[in-house]
Amino acid sequence: MNRNIVEFPDRKAIEEEAGAWLVKLDGDTAPSAEELASLREWLERSPVHREQLAKFAGLWGKMNVLTELSVPLGRPEKKAKRSSYERLRHTMPQFVRVGVSMAVLLVGIGAAAMFWLRPDPLLNSNGFYSTAVGQQESTTLADGSVVLLNTNSQIKVDYGDEYRVVRLLQGEAHFTVAENAERPFQVYAGGGRVQAVGTAFSVYLKDNAIDVTVTEGSVAVSSVHGGNSSPTPQLERNQSSGATAIIESDFVETLGTVKAGESVTLQGTDGSSSQSRVNVIETIEAREMTRRLSWRGGMLTFAGDRLEDVVNEISRYTTVSIEISDPAVRARSIGGRFPIGETDAMFDALEANFGLRVVRLGHNRVLVSAAEE
Repeated sequence: MNRNIVEFPDRKAIEEEAGAWLVKLDGDTAPSAEELASLREWLERSPVHREQLAKFAGLWGKMNVLTELSVPLGRPEKKAKRSSYERLRHTMPQFVRVGVSMAVLLVGIGAAAMFWLRPDPLLNSNGFYSTAVGQQESTTLADGSVVLLNTNSQIKVDYGDEYRVVRLLQGEAHFTVAENAERPFQVYAGGGRVQAVGTAFSVYLKDNAIDVTVTEGSVAVSSVHGGNSSPTPQLERNQSSGATAIIESDFVETLGTVKAGESVTLQGTDGSSSQSRVNVIETIEAREMTRRLSWRGGMLTFAGDRLEDVVNEISRYTTVSIEISDPAVRARSIGGRFPIGETDAMFDALEANFGLRVVRLGHNRVLVSAAEE
């Protein structure tokens, strides 16, 4: 048996589309011929489309816009013939007609409010993100930017109407930034700021310094100071539009631009000094860049580093306390690749390849010394 299937229009979708068309028509730039053709095609889909656009235009006082652009809102039949709604309305008592009109008005206002007050989807990923010791976590933010958090790291994401701000509270993170020139991407860490539009870079906050390494594009590095031990951007909400924007502080000073394949360290970024200072921006060879960022692939790579520096780096990924009592042992050169989180495997490699002995002094404490002792 054949059945006729009737598809009913999606009222909510039509309301949103009508609102979007009205905004476009009432913009500062006149709609193009192609846009007007698309609008007419949309209006021809069903009478509901034309009715909704006319309703919103009347509610918002924009009917003159449609008239000026000759937007076809309907195909009226003979003027003497009333619609079913008009005939029904004519037979209603006055107080019923007023009630129906008010109901229609409230529905229209509610639909318009839903359209205008929909939350910005870029705000969906706002909040805190963190990793434990030895853990790494990759997160894709609402704008498509990707943040890879290294061990024992914390960030706070705060996207707004005109900006994208990330605060690196501790540790290290690599950012692959989705391009959006209208909303700059800014990373605040200690007393420094790194700004990019569409690029990739890592920021490591340690002690009294910030290490910035750029893998793609370029970033602007700035100093943020003024007596605040933890400088962050100040925000101001526009009372008329409701939009939130960054207030640029008088204490933000651009220090330089770092390009792909370059690295820089900002000293004095813990607020103890009145101003951060930037070391010489250095160009990094591809092999050294790979070594520095090998943590992104779950490995730690060393090439002739002092054992003391190797232990300091390994200690970021474990709760085990590693001690070296002999200054001569601390200065030994170490090279190799070690898997992150596999502390025992690292200790085995040190004993097997570098003439060292690792002695456990307790559950969470080891001593590294020369094997001949």
